[in-house]
Amino acid sequence: MTLKINRQTIFKRCLKALCPNCGHSKIAHSWIVIHEKCPECSMPIKRGNGFYIGPICLNYGVIAFGIISPLLILGFSKMIPFAWTLSLSVLFSFTLPILFYPISWSLWLMIYYLCLPKELHENRPENSDDLLFDEDERL
Repeated sequence: MTLKINRQTIFKRCLKALCPNCGHSKIAHSWIVIHEKCPECSMPIKRGNGFYIGPICLNYGVIAFGIISPLLILGFSKMIPFAWTLSLSVLFSFTLPILFYPISWSLWLMIYYLCLPKELHENRPENSDDLLFDEDERL
């Protein structure tokens, strides 16, 4: 089965925070509100219970390991004043997760649909239900 929407298109759309299915609308309504479904094609963005854990893990990982840890290393090694380290760490730990929230959702959708491109609504067979549960169909 050939894919109507290939991985390269999914990658490009998700980098722009667009719906991976239609590419017409943003996945976020605002910085802290993610659409339940795409306003254009009605594909579910938040697929169900537990789907939100992926963006939370991405958000936490980037902030904790990409920002806070290097700051602490710089502070403990006395490359920057320790008071600055603590101040910046507290400031970043509260502001960056909010700023990174829609980006983490977009990255999560990209990872998900790059791994399972047949789960994308345009790539499903016409007779499929909401989710493909047959493991052979997913690969």
